[in-house]
Amino acid sequence: MQKIIVPLLTLNNGNKIPQVGYGTYQSKGNELVDGIKYALQAGYTHIDSASCYRNGKDIRVPRREDIFITSKIAPQEQGYENTINACKKILQDLDTTYLDLLLIHWPGSAGNKPNSPENATVRLQTYKALEQLFQEGKIKNIGVSNFLKHHLEHLLQHCKIKPVINQIEVHPLCWDQATVQFCQQQSILIEAYSPIARNDPKLIQNQIMIELSKKYNKTVAQVSLRWAVQKGFIILPKSKTPKYIKENIEIFDFEISQNDMNTIDTLNQNYHTCWDPSTVIY
Repeated sequence: MQKIIVPLLTLNNGNKIPQVGYGTYQSKGNELVDGIKYALQAGYTHIDSASCYRNGKDIRVPRREDIFITSKIAPQEQGYENTINACKKILQDLDTTYLDLLLIHWPGSAGNKPNSPENATVRLQTYKALEQLFQEGKIKNIGVSNFLKHHLEHLLQHCKIKPVINQIEVHPLCWDQATVQFCQQQSILIEAYSPIARNDPKLIQNQIMIELSKKYNKTVAQVSLRWAVQKGFIILPKSKTPKYIKENIEIFDFEISQNDMNTIDTLNQNYHTCWDPSTVIY
């Protein structure tokens, strides 16, 4: 199999990140082991995981230094000491001495209602722990996930190290323009999870997307992924099937015209297939 060469994007601290990552949500055991093996053969050099996926022990790579590995701190692990301990366990499970990227998974924390101001307080404690872990060399880059503009504004008022990534749900039917624009202004890269909307029929069977897939001789999923790539986003497609793992990375041999990019932009309707972080008010 010929490996696809994935572009590297530059983070606001000068470090590099592959623009395509292999998503591991709801995958574990031999299924995940085989998926990672095939993904590496296809050209993926970036694996996205999280503490709450409980699959760290199944993520093994032949040459650690060649692979960019991300994990995330779960809501129940937030708080300074909890985060320090959670990172220690993540490193043990992954059998590695460092993470390339560690994110706060959600702006809210366990035990607090979405409308509680305590979420903001715990969030800052959690981020302070990430900064400490960065100083110790246990994580190479710090970021957040599911943060909206107001969450980021609060964080930037207090943090010492600016986040390099904000990982949010992004696909043609869902991209928060205010958050995306704010991140771009702050040089925080957008990382798109569920970039093909979990194969939701509202996207896959969208007539405009079907017409564009015919025009470019690509699948609707590939057109969606290419749209995100051309907008400068990092994408995290997920599949257990070799055919789709390969297709999800075969998106660098065509370019969507600006007119068609604009057309895809108009499909946005804030349609979440996962979680809606706007419920976390503070």
